[in-house]
Amino acid sequence: MSVVIPVYNESGSIERVSKALRAQEFEGMEVIFVVDSKTTDDSLERIRDMTGVLGGHRVIIQKGIGVLGEARNLGLDAASGDYVWFLDADDVPYPDFMRTMFGMAEKYRADVCQCNFVRSTDVKYREPAWDARITVATGKEALRFRAYEMVPVTAWSMLLRRKFLKDNGLRFIEGSYAEDIDFIYRVLEKCGTYCYCDRPMYLYYQNPSSICFTKQNVRGACEVEVYSDLNVHFNSEDDEFGKEFARRSALMRVRSAAHMDLGHFMNYIKSEECRKMMKKELSDPPSPEYVWLSVWPSSYYTAINVFLKFFYYRNGKVFGGRLKKR
Repeated sequence: MSVVIPVYNESGSIERVSKALRAQEFEGMEVIFVVDSKTTDDSLERIRDMTGVLGGHRVIIQKGIGVLGEARNLGLDAASGDYVWFLDADDVPYPDFMRTMFGMAEKYRADVCQCNFVRSTDVKYREPAWDARITVATGKEALRFRAYEMVPVTAWSMLLRRKFLKDNGLRFIEGSYAEDIDFIYRVLEKCGTYCYCDRPMYLYYQNPSSICFTKQNVRGACEVEVYSDLNVHFNSEDDEFGKEFARRSALMRVRSAAHMDLGHFMNYIKSEECRKMMKKELSDPPSPEYVWLSVWPSSYYTAINVFLKFFYYRNGKVFGGRLKKR
């Protein structure tokens, strides 16, 4: 198994991620750190000091400007394991992540395995007690799970068969802050067998200095662009999912715009592009978002951000539960 870890100013996380990987007690693990050359702290020195502590690990220096997508692609190109896991340096996988995910992949010969996760502002937050259930599905079924936000849209929650990625030319888009969204939809589209474990086996650290909290306008704009591109892609296939996704992607675009500040959000909602999209995809039958945004968009923005702050991003919030096939 190859673990790819992008690093940009992660000095405070290196020891923690090393400890979390050692706790996996998984044989045959290859760890690839991809360190951004623009890093200004001592992350690289700390990684090099781990020789003999973490075991065999490699370091790749990322010299381009493709941000996280480029870093993951560099790691993927260097990987040699049967499976690839894209781990974020500031998060904490629980000790049974690798064994459980690898076991699912091998048992069901899955191209893609995914797990639930818990959000926390505390990196020491304990793994929640959970009566786990595994769902085995086709890629088409998994696409619908994702379109209806029933499974995460995060690469770090996935274990992926490397040959499957290589054979289908699946890579991250570079230079975007919504690379996970694009990657996961395209991965599920090509996937033969998909497995999902509803037990949260990964702690997603709510890092106040992360992109999610420091580049909201750019992140929101990137998500809008990616969902728009995916809509064009799936509608070109002229199948049932493409028609279904047109409405879902429109909803996700207006929701993603709410990540921006109020000024950028209002500019997008009032734009001709957005008004045409909502009229075409959300007016028949009218969705609550269509009615609300047509009447009082600023109150919609306030309500969404209150929901995100006090419910969606609250400490200890588990992403989802058991899957029900649509």
